[in-house]
Amino acid sequence: MPTYLGWTVVTMPSTPWPKSLELRDKYIAAASTNPFTGQQQVHDWAARWKELSASYPSMTQSQAANWVTFLESCNGIMNVFQFPSAVCAAFPESLTSDGTTPRYWRLKSNESGWGIKVGSIYSFTFECREAL
Repeated sequence: MPTYLGWTVVTMPSTPWPKSLELRDKYIAAASTNPFTGQQQVHDWAARWKELSASYPSMTQSQAANWVTFLESCNGIMNVFQFPSAVCAAFPESLTSDGTTPRYWRLKSNESGWGIKVGSIYSFTFECREAL
């Protein structure tokens, strides 16, 4: 299996495309406030990473099987993945590091889940953070 910085790379299904992506930049900074004057001292460690929430359109059970397998193979935060190259090409400013090289991501927590509605209609939304 391929690896990235020692972590196993799992393959994300290429279809369907996400119906929405919400990205956030997380900065490592803090502030100390003087309790007498209210002045703040800001501590900037000049580091950051990206976090992302991805939602996918409703899927049938057969369409969802690959997504269930993908989420389970992420093993929580243990493995990393990339969005499919076509999706990265459509959103290069957010999903690539330099316009062409896809970023590596990992799930944000050690749990994954999905919804199932009557009629075996699956819905997937997950959060991930940039693997640095």
